[in-house]
Amino acid sequence: MALPPRWPQFCTTAESVITSQYGHFHDPVDHDRDKDGNKRWTGGYEYTVSSVEWLKCAQAGCPWCRFLAKTFLGRLKRSPQWPFDTMHIRVGQTPRWWQERGPTTTIDINDLVSETFRLHTPEGNPAARWIKIRNVIPHVGWPYALAEAKTCIEGCVRNHPDCQAITPHPIGDAPLPTRLIDFSDPNCPYIVETDPAMRGRYVALSYVWGEDQPHRTTKLNLFWYKLRIDPAELPQTILDAIRVTGELGIHFLWIDSLCIIQDSDQDMHHELGRMRDVYRNAFLTIDASSAAKVSEGFLQDRKLDPMPLAVLPFIRPPGEPVGQSADRTQLGMVYVSNTDTWYHTYGEDEREDPDNHTGSRGWCLQERLLSTRLLVFTSKTLRLRCHTRTQNVGGAYHDEKHDATRIPDAVFRPDRHIARHPNEWKDIHTAWLKIVEDYSRAKLTNPTDKLIAISAVAEMFAPFLGPEYIAGLWRPSLLHDLLWHTRVQDPRRWPTEHSRPSWSWASTDNPVGRDHTMKGDSVAEVVKCTVTLKNKQLPFGPVIGASLILRSPILPCKWLDDQDVDGLTPVRRLSINYSPPAPFALKREIYKFDEDPSLLEEPDMWFVFLLIYNVYCGISWLEGLAVTRADPDVWPRSGEQGQGLGNVYRRVGYALCGIDWDTDLSEDAGVRDQLQAILSQLAVDIELV
Repeated sequence: MALPPRWPQFCTTAESVITSQYGHFHDPVDHDRDKDGNKRWTGGYEYTVSSVEWLKCAQAGCPWCRFLAKTFLGRLKRSPQWPFDTMHIRVGQTPRWWQERGPTTTIDINDLVSETFRLHTPEGNPAARWIKIRNVIPHVGWPYALAEAKTCIEGCVRNHPDCQAITPHPIGDAPLPTRLIDFSDPNCPYIVETDPAMRGRYVALSYVWGEDQPHRTTKLNLFWYKLRIDPAELPQTILDAIRVTGELGIHFLWIDSLCIIQDSDQDMHHELGRMRDVYRNAFLTIDASSAAKVSEGFLQDRKLDPMPLAVLPFIRPPGEPVGQSADRTQLGMVYVSNTDTWYHTYGEDEREDPDNHTGSRGWCLQERLLSTRLLVFTSKTLRLRCHTRTQNVGGAYHDEKHDATRIPDAVFRPDRHIARHPNEWKDIHTAWLKIVEDYSRAKLTNPTDKLIAISAVAEMFAPFLGPEYIAGLWRPSLLHDLLWHTRVQDPRRWPTEHSRPSWSWASTDNPVGRDHTMKGDSVAEVVKCTVTLKNKQLPFGPVIGASLILRSPILPCKWLDDQDVDGLTPVRRLSINYSPPAPFALKREIYKFDEDPSLLEEPDMWFVFLLIYNVYCGISWLEGLAVTRADPDVWPRSGEQGQGLGNVYRRVGYALCGIDWDTDLSEDAGVRDQLQAILSQLAVDIELV
């Protein structure tokens, strides 16, 4: 079958590839090894052409040969067997087991060089029936793009039972926030104050302020804003959000700068306490991810970067029935893109893209986690994220395996039950720890917002992990939750104020994590723990004082002068100043300090033991905290509960200690009991602030 006249530049061999649909309907391209161990390829469509003819066709402008030469010629020339008399070329679908990043096409030349590519085509193109991946949408603000987004949202509402199950109220019957922007008339938006009986649909906006917002609602302008807000005074991001919301057929919009009275502490505290409901009950949240500041807007056309490697014709397979519309055309076209480049540009989660700004902001992370549906305007395209899936609007490939952490569906369900099975509770607790880890990497303009900016998420988890929430940690799992450590030490992010307790991950502005999740048995006991809330209206919010009393084994440590791994660089090393009785011996100590240990001026340090685990094969591990004396003038305490103890400390790091024991002894011989008995003799009551 010859190509129509509109494609006269293809050579004869290229036409054979096109009329075979690039091996799309052949066996997948795969490889094995021959008896000599050489790679041998099978499947796909294959053909042979002389090297001279192939290069001549590429130079003459044949798009297929030129694409192959541009992609493979440099690598072929580096082969010891170059130049080749003939080129044996194979093209076809990649096997499913090899499609780690979605459907791809593999091309191999002479069993020496191979590459995978993404074939994609626009919706409505005749090739779309067989090529399932769509082109990315760069014109995110165009009517067709917003219509596609609306179709995706409606598909979620109708066809996603998991999303339906976690929706707290029937569509259109959600309770409304205290205030909303009503823009039924786009030229005359105004603030409407609701009452508890009002129900409806509204959209929320998640965005980065990035600059002052002179238009924000204040006690002075609220009266006038309830009459009319001048659109000319609004920044572009808010104008874009109004437009998108209107295109979706909704006329209520919630925006923090307009729906919270920004100069009223009373209103601010009241509304911050409702953040969970604001985003949970929203029909949709618009995520203005591409805008670094509110004046930028987010509906600009995106740059297609990189451009496809080639645009090639696609012929309808012979014998295939002709459809009612676009399928009637025999000739379509496909775009060819590098698999890895496409994946990293359009397939990964937007958090990995430095040009997507909400993904790196603390407040926005909470808004993302709480939302039932999120329409994300990334720096590359438009994406819908719900609790069933994440999809690029328009059908461009997106890899969901590495998506952002989500709150488990069980936590979202309106009829949620308290997790009673240990595995269910553990899964929910693990999800919380992962959220804390993600959140600790996010940025906050005001570091004192550390607890309040995640408080609505904590409120969601409270029925399962609480009810007592203590400055970012949960009372039932407190000993385990204390064992966080910093992953990166950036001196610019060390807090200069100490209202947050030293033992809470919220005390540091550096990223934190956990090496173990709910492992080990307790060797310590929580005697009492209290915090003083900054505002009693915000039980999951900031604290101004804290005190934790533990009954725990505690051992003194000493600083040693040592050398780094190069044997030359002097370093200070902390070591436990204690030798346990036989048959036990200290093996190894690991300290992960919350700040640079070279800046620690305190000569006296202690190791506080909290957990013991893995008592087998002659070794056990003790997890705990490195602590030092606390200055009461710097570290505020909660009430008077610690007075009289005389042992008041602050945390300076995470600590891990290995203990050897006689390998001839088995655990059945009471090794664990012996070790527990030794540790219990070392236990005293201490206070951590």
